[in-house]
Amino acid sequence: MPDAFFSSSRKRKTTSTNNTTSTTKRGGKSAPPKRQRSQPSSNNNNTTGSGKKLLVNKNKNKKDSDDEDDNEPSNIDDMNLMASDEDSSEEEIEETAAEKRVRLAKAYLNKIQDSLEDDLDGFDAADLDRDLIADRLKKDADEIAGKLHRRVADLYDFEAIDDSSIKTCRGHQLAVTAVALSENGSIIYTGSKDGSIIKWDVKTMKKLHTFPGGRKGVKDFVGHTDHVLSLALSSDNQYLASGGKDKILNIWSVKDNQRISSFTHHKDAVSGLVFRKGSNQLYSASHDRTIKLWNIDERTYIETLFGHQDQITAIDTLGRERCMTTGGRDKTARLWKIVEESQLVYRGGVTTKITDGEEVRSFTEGSIDCLAQLDEDMFVTGGDSGTLSLWDINRKKPTFSFGAAHGLKVVKSESEGDIKTPYWITALASLRYSDLLVSGSWDGFVRIWKLSKDNKNLSQIGQIPVEGVVNSIQIKTVFPSNRTLLVIGVGQELRSGRWVRLKGVKNCTKVIELPTFKSKSKTETETETAL
Repeated sequence: MPDAFFSSSRKRKTTSTNNTTSTTKRGGKSAPPKRQRSQPSSNNNNTTGSGKKLLVNKNKNKKDSDDEDDNEPSNIDDMNLMASDEDSSEEEIEETAAEKRVRLAKAYLNKIQDSLEDDLDGFDAADLDRDLIADRLKKDADEIAGKLHRRVADLYDFEAIDDSSIKTCRGHQLAVTAVALSENGSIIYTGSKDGSIIKWDVKTMKKLHTFPGGRKGVKDFVGHTDHVLSLALSSDNQYLASGGKDKILNIWSVKDNQRISSFTHHKDAVSGLVFRKGSNQLYSASHDRTIKLWNIDERTYIETLFGHQDQITAIDTLGRERCMTTGGRDKTARLWKIVEESQLVYRGGVTTKITDGEEVRSFTEGSIDCLAQLDEDMFVTGGDSGTLSLWDINRKKPTFSFGAAHGLKVVKSESEGDIKTPYWITALASLRYSDLLVSGSWDGFVRIWKLSKDNKNLSQIGQIPVEGVVNSIQIKTVFPSNRTLLVIGVGQELRSGRWVRLKGVKNCTKVIELPTFKSKSKTETETETAL
């Protein structure tokens, strides 16, 4: 049953053409009007609906607005804006719906062409292939509809990956806790427990800029004064969002390498950040058990989502106006439908059995710590029991669970002998809208998983040796080169604590370009099926 989970510091107002105002439904009051969806602007960045735009004036003094209401019309519909026939002209006539669609389509095409020119490092527009733009349009349309599902897992040669093909960059004093890869694959940001953020060039693996961390308790510091726990890059590569244990959410300019905004709305550590694909709408998750929505273009807070009963440990989103989160020890994953103002709850805590020699061991999930969306209908979670679970959004229980996905570790006890416990799953990432998934722990390997053709189970198809605790993973196919890059943040300690400390491990970031089988044809490498 849908649960109300939105919170706002003031009432919403929705104006309509008949000059009436409806109040938000709360405990028996009249039902709210449907949220009006505004057309996207020509820059294709602001996708927030008109109902949410009303919230950007949240900090406006209510008393002043009440005084204005006594003397002035309450909204634009109350004003007499009717012009006489003599004064009317063609320039004042609003464009028709068809004309607006044409204008927005032209602006969108121009934006795509500009991004392609940037990605191709200055190629002439004449050199741009028309098919390149057509492919981008089709890909965007399919992803927005949530229908694209690329079968690419079998196309990569994971056995060809060796130490020589793994690039490593070191610059942080403490464990790397978060990584963010740009859409065109040119830059990487890394965050650490030392409070610093470093910008790297992917080709040269050299530092481009460093945002230093500050000492705990320092006020008005431009940056973070505690562990950086989360990073996110916007789809247009304009903004970097960073969140930390200091409860601060910072917004940075990618171009200027400067902080442009800072928010202190969360009451505990900001544990997760993600931008909605194709939009500068940001979702932030926190240990204060809330999710907050932000419009980064306008530098404004939108609203708060409530529901989790424990610290939120991970968050993810794709193209639709919704997000998914995991709630740690409340053992739930939740799908938040922003437009419908409702949530769906998925119950974890599954028990899995594995055979260890002649002994059958069972492990019960006590905490769900990470997740990754495969597409709009499927997602994967992992936690402290080492169980990798595949979910369908239409079912409340996992469709498939793989126990001890990263194996068992042996803890020696004087009284009980050898105790075997599973390695936790500490990080998950998926190649968006595909059948490829990557998981990390501290067992010495990053493991590659494939979704079956019937979307019912997962199987391991490869592993990459990585020493240390894998705290963060990102995998993307960058455009237009169509290279698939895997970025791994590694540390001596876990991102969320010090329950594990591996001596001799280097705090670093690893970048791997996944090799493909050269014998595969282009048709085979881009096989796509609609779900």
